[in-house]
Amino acid sequence: MDLEKEYKKLYQHWLHEFEQPNLTDLNRKLFDQYSTLLKSIDTHQEDETDTIKFKVFESYKKNITFLYEDLQEMRELKIINTALVLKELNLENVLEAEKLLYQNIISSIKGYRKVKAISIFEGQELTEPEEQIQIQDDTVPEIDETEPIIEKEPQISETSAKQEREELDFMLLRFIKKTPPLVGIDLINYGPFEEEDLASIPSQNAKILILEKFAEKVDIS
Repeated sequence: MDLEKEYKKLYQHWLHEFEQPNLTDLNRKLFDQYSTLLKSIDTHQEDETDTIKFKVFESYKKNITFLYEDLQEMRELKIINTALVLKELNLENVLEAEKLLYQNIISSIKGYRKVKAISIFEGQELTEPEEQIQIQDDTVPEIDETEPIIEKEPQISETSAKQEREELDFMLLRFIKKTPPLVGIDLINYGPFEEEDLASIPSQNAKILILEKFAEKVDIS
């Protein structure tokens, strides 16, 4: 292994990461090369009797260790900051662990905002569409219309599911745009729906659909 060459390669990557706000490309192959370099210097024993050579090697070891660890820390901070502001991140050339970190933070933030919006909404009386509470765009995150809106898979028996379904409140909705299928809290599949479709949906799911502006409540009184 050409220690000087590998050191310069790692240093240039670290410098590039340090100088720009966006995340640099780091695939698994390149990361494994850096890891191999670090492992190599950690396991290597230089002859201490050759004072100059020993000091040079120790200097390389110290610097490489710093660059390797600091590179990962910088990337972690960039990923966290990007996710916190819900900014899109190119996940094609990042490590799998970094991808999972970004996706988990995004999911947590969106989940929190949706629950927060629902808790606010439940304190309001549902009225005609023009009188319903207005939720700003930054309160409720955008939803991917190609995926189910709610996914729940609690492990309960068929009898329990039937009893819970009978106890649920339902709401009649009129859909105002094409809506992807969803799994209700009663574990029943609903949809997909087209514009102007009518459907009776469990109230908790219905409130989310109204908040996301997929549907409006139909007053049948």
